[in-house]
Amino acid sequence: MSACMANNVSAQVAYNPIVFAMPVLTVVPDARASGMGDMGVATLPTANDQHWNASKYVFNEARSGISMSYVPWLRGIGSNINLLYLTGFYRLDNKQAIGASLRYFSLGQMNFWDANQVFVKSSNPNEMALDVSYSRLLGEYFSAGIAFRYLRSDIAGGYYTTERTVLEPADAWGADIGFYFNKPVRMAAMTGIVSLGASITNIGSKMNYNNDGRDFNTYFLPTTGRVGANLKLDIDYYNELSFGLEASKYLVPTPPKRDTDGNITEGKDNNVSVPLGMIQSFYDAPGGFIEELKEFMVGAGAEYTYARVFSVRGGYFHDVKWPNHRYATMGVGVIYYMFSFDVSYLVPVLSGLQSPLANTLRLTLSIDFGKSMTRRTFANR
Repeated sequence: MSACMANNVSAQVAYNPIVFAMPVLTVVPDARASGMGDMGVATLPTANDQHWNASKYVFNEARSGISMSYVPWLRGIGSNINLLYLTGFYRLDNKQAIGASLRYFSLGQMNFWDANQVFVKSSNPNEMALDVSYSRLLGEYFSAGIAFRYLRSDIAGGYYTTERTVLEPADAWGADIGFYFNKPVRMAAMTGIVSLGASITNIGSKMNYNNDGRDFNTYFLPTTGRVGANLKLDIDYYNELSFGLEASKYLVPTPPKRDTDGNITEGKDNNVSVPLGMIQSFYDAPGGFIEELKEFMVGAGAEYTYARVFSVRGGYFHDVKWPNHRYATMGVGVIYYMFSFDVSYLVPVLSGLQSPLANTLRLTLSIDFGKSMTRRTFANR
């Protein structure tokens, strides 16, 4: 879905929506995190942490791992739009890890018509992101990570009119930075792990769908800040329980209100540089402080695991500003030796304003190499 498409959709469901390029970067690709209320910046490490917080990789119990995810899009209207996500990591030693991922978004087939309703061309639009990461342990319980990303968005295949090129493929570069705290704890007769996480993802150049240096069809990337906490408890030898909370916000300027002549009446000009836009995103909403608070999103989730073989998950995601981004989630997971298979399902909570991912499954298959099957306790941590 392009930034232009996102603008048209969001304008119907939210007041003064924040618009950016490649909204697909905000879609949770892995079924485990999506089953826990779209929460993952501070949960226990998995192979899919490239999307959330690459600094978690150094705490992964496995030496290396790969994961493949499939996410159907807009299945409620019978589309053939799909998101494919492939990611993996490798721990160089006990203090360093590297990771990589490929995200490919296919928008099916799109037909173009001119002003006289004459067929012009067909196109198969797509978007992709390719990234690599490096993470390092900075202390016994604390790590940091950074990722670099190349992005390409081809939403029209270069559609020409008699006046100018409307939508050319656009390219951009981005980066992530993340921090993670992971420490074993004792609570009464139980052992467990407390983890905290924070990240800023998709910090990068603007995307220009004209490629001519003009501001027309130029958009910010969906820069996102996240902070979260998670607690995992070993109730006994067979039973584990994990639950957490996460808050996030798009670090993208809010569009101002303008009069019929285009002059700003409320808010601030959003045609600014990327660093200034990230700072300005905390105080530029036309509705003032109340609207700024509405731009925060919250996810909460829990996971119960039996014998490290079977997991059941549930969660809730709440976005005040976008009513169609409020939903409950559920999921299950099965582990067989080095293989794990996860499924999640999204349930909208408001009728008439459904998420594009409503009533669809997300599937993830992961393989961990060199992972200990014993429980991580103070003795084997």
